[in-house]
Amino acid sequence: MIVGCGALGCPSADLLARAGVGKITLIDRDLVEYSNLHRQTLFTDADAKNQRPKAQAARNRLVEVNPEIEIEPVIADFGSYDAERIVLHGKLGKPDILLDGTDNFETRFLINDLSVMHTIPYIYAGAIGTKAMAAVFIPGKTPCLRCLFSAPPPPGSQPTCETAGVFAPVSAIIASYQASEALKLLIGADDRVMDSMLEFDLWEGQRRRIELAELKDPQCPCCAKRDFEFLDREDEETRSICGRAAIQINPHTRTPIALPQLAQTLSTQGTFVTTGFMVKGRLAESDIGLTVFHDGRAIFDGIDDPAIARTLYARYIGC
Repeated sequence: MIVGCGALGCPSADLLARAGVGKITLIDRDLVEYSNLHRQTLFTDADAKNQRPKAQAARNRLVEVNPEIEIEPVIADFGSYDAERIVLHGKLGKPDILLDGTDNFETRFLINDLSVMHTIPYIYAGAIGTKAMAAVFIPGKTPCLRCLFSAPPPPGSQPTCETAGVFAPVSAIIASYQASEALKLLIGADDRVMDSMLEFDLWEGQRRRIELAELKDPQCPCCAKRDFEFLDREDEETRSICGRAAIQINPHTRTPIALPQLAQTLSTQGTFVTTGFMVKGRLAESDIGLTVFHDGRAIFDGIDDPAIARTLYARYIGC
């Protein structure tokens, strides 16, 4: 199961599909943008032009690469509300590996909770600017992510893909590392899995390894005390989307939306079209892009104020 079909998830999924991994679940909440194309290698200009959901666009490409494997796209926000359901009760069953293709620590800590709770190896990675790091966390054998990082960094304290960018070769290298470690685990070569965290700066030509064994925290709230804080907390209703001026609204009360009816309602407010996954278009009065998914999740493009996004959601979709 690959959480996030971006700069990390695309190359790792491509390598695993070509290697013949029989079942791959792809999870992503977002749509393909032109700014993705320099580093998110499964997507095309047509995907960006049509703003296809990343999970579905990635699946379409991988099926062409290897039609003999099962690939399940999940177009959803991987939050505490339904992450456990997605992992345990998805179409392809409980995964053997959780592979990190995300861009934020909140989601990584949620993946770590699921990894420890359900004894699923977690292959972590991160890339920003010209730097990257990766590690494999195996419940019961190694430290977990929270042994290394006790809490997410304070907001604004770390560079993001929007402020620092991502040098495409960096993400390709670290994603290849993830795929390599995943293949070792899948064929049972656990003794060949790296027992250290790899860090490198491709621009400066620097590299180092940090041994994991000595970092296991006997007081770790997750793997020692089994306090699954990030799995138990409520999802945030609003989130900014990395790399673009956009706000996602993820309502706490989620019920399926009748997309054709919503499109008809919104047609009086702008130009909207319906696909099998979403309603999308632009609000004429404010010239703000709006995409609404079947589960009630919405993305407002062209704004960066959560309060405005919540107001627009209530006005056009409902509380």
